[in-house]
Amino acid sequence: MNAVRRPLPRWPSLVLALALALGCSPLAQKQATPETVRINLLHLNDVYQFTPLEQGRVGGIARVATLRKRLLAEAPHTLTLFAGDTLAPSVESISEVGGKPLQGQQMIDAWNALGVDYAVPGNHDFDFGDAVLRERIKASRFPWLAANIFDNDTGKPFEGLHPYQLIQLSGVKVGLFGLLVPETEVTSSVSEHTNIRDVCSTAKPIVSRLRKEGATVIIALTHLDVQQDRELAQCAPVDVIIGGHEHERIEDRSTGVPIFKVAADAVELGQVTLDVDTKTGKVRQLDWKVHPITPELPEDPSFLAAMTKYAPLIAELSQPVGKTPVPLDARKLVVRSQETNLGSLVADALRQAAGTDVALVNGGAIRGDTRFSAGVLTRREMLSIFPYRDQLVRLQVTGAILQAALENAVSKSAEDPEPGRFLQVSGLRFAFDPSRPKGQRVLCVTVGGKPLSPTATYSLATFSFLASGKDGYEMFKGLPATPALQEGRTPRDVLSDALRTGKPPPMQQGDGRIQRASASAGACTTGPNSL
Repeated sequence: MNAVRRPLPRWPSLVLALALALGCSPLAQKQATPETVRINLLHLNDVYQFTPLEQGRVGGIARVATLRKRLLAEAPHTLTLFAGDTLAPSVESISEVGGKPLQGQQMIDAWNALGVDYAVPGNHDFDFGDAVLRERIKASRFPWLAANIFDNDTGKPFEGLHPYQLIQLSGVKVGLFGLLVPETEVTSSVSEHTNIRDVCSTAKPIVSRLRKEGATVIIALTHLDVQQDRELAQCAPVDVIIGGHEHERIEDRSTGVPIFKVAADAVELGQVTLDVDTKTGKVRQLDWKVHPITPELPEDPSFLAAMTKYAPLIAELSQPVGKTPVPLDARKLVVRSQETNLGSLVADALRQAAGTDVALVNGGAIRGDTRFSAGVLTRREMLSIFPYRDQLVRLQVTGAILQAALENAVSKSAEDPEPGRFLQVSGLRFAFDPSRPKGQRVLCVTVGGKPLSPTATYSLATFSFLASGKDGYEMFKGLPATPALQEGRTPRDVLSDALRTGKPPPMQQGDGRIQRASASAGACTTGPNSL
């Protein structure tokens, strides 16, 4: 069976409601035989807020806590696993409580209250840097697993992380190990002191060691893209891969090793059931089901009590801060592959504020991953668009450097459906053909209505993340950068002002400043000014 990406349930489960009304449990499965031990793996991934989403219609870790307790009562040999990405990016993580930025502490409190057993770091768990991740690991009441994250200075595993764990469940020796996507080194704020090693060359000796230590069931807890998970399945003999990173439900059995992921932000809980032979220790049967997290599940009182200190913040985030006359498209797949009206609004507002010729905004910096309806926007919604604290900086670049930046922006457009390096732009227009070789995909560029000149100098506004050379933007590294905004003013303030004043006004749709073309379509045949 190949990978199955399933649409997210956005409506209450009629089956669940009926079962609750009849006083029976819809969670029960057929029982293990006397010759087998049943092990349950409950799993979540990519969860950035502990409160429900969509005006309470889906999600909420307090509801997950209720469901988890029911499942634990039915199956005592149960592990709760988290497959990475929680410290950032989120609205709460960039907020302050008691004058101190949270930087993901609220999520550690949430996972402690839920009762997570094991977690693996995700790429965004490095967004606040190595030191903050170490602090959050120390504050966790559960082990974090990662076999491929190392300290360059000591050659030892990253402080606080365990490469693997070996545990016994009713006599069955179970091995678990974690893996993080190596590209985190260039997509997040990983320091030069930290190294993230190759997946397969790390996994092979770890699995061998676990087998030698007696593990008969091995679980890989990963934060990789699904293709890397498939490669892992083929190079290391594991029984199941519990993953994250894609933000959508995935079931992949194409390699013979099942790979399971659930949708982001706790809108559903995955449950893997392993029936293990008591004599051989081998898995006889493996099943997977997904539980929707809806209002039919009451919120767990003990979880709510543990999170009461965040109640004032949650109330503050519900306050209105602006409005939009048109829907704004922040969907991840769109904002990282083509022009969107939100991307153009952000880039236009930042260029206007910086007073530059051009503004470049990486699609990975625009979050939310939704289509915001026309009307009032709350502080939470505004912050969800810009959860990062990057500075806006001003650079002087040649046309050749600008061309190189655009080539980098589309360098993964054929290989990755949602590359974070894809640019939303202002002050320029360009066309590209993703079918062409890397470095030759940009077909034509105009700046201010004139053809790009390789030797001319242009003023550029962009985020400090890109200016520092991250995510492939090495052409900017080392160039003098100056703050583009007055002290204390942030890109988030610029967007808030635009949404409050309507200047610049959001467009109903893009104006064609980015064109995804093909050579056969004759793009740019009349010259760059045709854009």
